Amino acid sequence: MNERGFSLVETLVVTVVLLLTLGIATQIFVQGNAAYATQRAYDDARSNAAAALDMMVRLLRSADMIVPDPDGNLAADSIRIVADWNPRNGTADPYEDVRFTTAGGILFKQEPADAAPVAFAERIASIVFTYRNGAGTLLATPWTATQAQLVLVQVTVRSTPINGLSVTMTSSASVRRRE
Repeated sequence: MNERGFSLVETLVVTVVLLLTLGIATQIFVQGNAAYATQRAYDDARSNAAAALDMMVRLLRSADMIVPDPDGNLAADSIRIVADWNPRNGTADPYEDVRFTTAGGILFKQEPADAAPVAFAERIASIVFTYRNGAGTLLATPWTATQAQLVLVQVTVRSTPINGLSVTMTSSASVRRRE
């Protein structure tokens, strides 16, 4: 009898080859998915850092008053910015009196109407402010400086690390006051 078909050995060999191929394809998919998730988290951190930096620098450019250490810890890790710009009418409007600080990987902002600081951006490990006077000299203790001495403010925002990588962005603003 001459029956055509696959033998048990041939079927097992094909099954093993298919399982190996499926295993390799699954491994590639899992690794690609993990890489995508990591890249997405990194991009989110970068975007949050850029948005936070942009907001602080825009407020600093129109500042009427800057308080370099509103939390009183003698570190350049928080700031209070008072600016009458929205519109310039002599009254406190939203975003015209804002404090920024970080804790637990979150950048917080607080306005006078807020009972407590409000989360503003996630994945922010730290913010550091550097102050210079009109001659460009670094102010080592800016919390003792007068408003007229606080001419240039450099802001550095660092994101929380993702797989060992973090984003650090720096920008500066010349304070343009109405005087």
